[in-house]
Amino acid sequence: MSPELESFLQERVLPSYRDIVLRFCRQMSEIAPEATQRMRGGTEKYYSVPVYRVNRDIVAISPTKTGVTFSFTHGASFDDPHGFLKGSGKKSRNIRVSKISNYPTNEMAGFIKQAVALDTE
Repeated sequence: MSPELESFLQERVLPSYRDIVLRFCRQMSEIAPEATQRMRGGTEKYYSVPVYRVNRDIVAISPTKTGVTFSFTHGASFDDPHGFLKGSGKKSRNIRVSKISNYPTNEMAGFIKQAVALDTE
């Protein structure tokens, strides 16, 4: 884990949600080892968030007081038969996870694979 991600977890993610972020990061490293993690953004009003990228950013991780939101850049193009992804924009879709016991492991793996595939087409 990068020092930036470690700092982000400690400073920005509520303790009850840290395992959710860590599980996603483990999945990313297992499923998409070619993806790199970096911090994006950061202003006086908004803090920077971790993103994963292959050629471009494919997913951003944003903690809130009610869970962790994973925003997939091209999520509107994903196959999502169970309707986990939310949003109405032209490209991105997101999924919020509020309990580690509700983390959709298989679906998230599929979203990661689709994100990488779309980014490398």
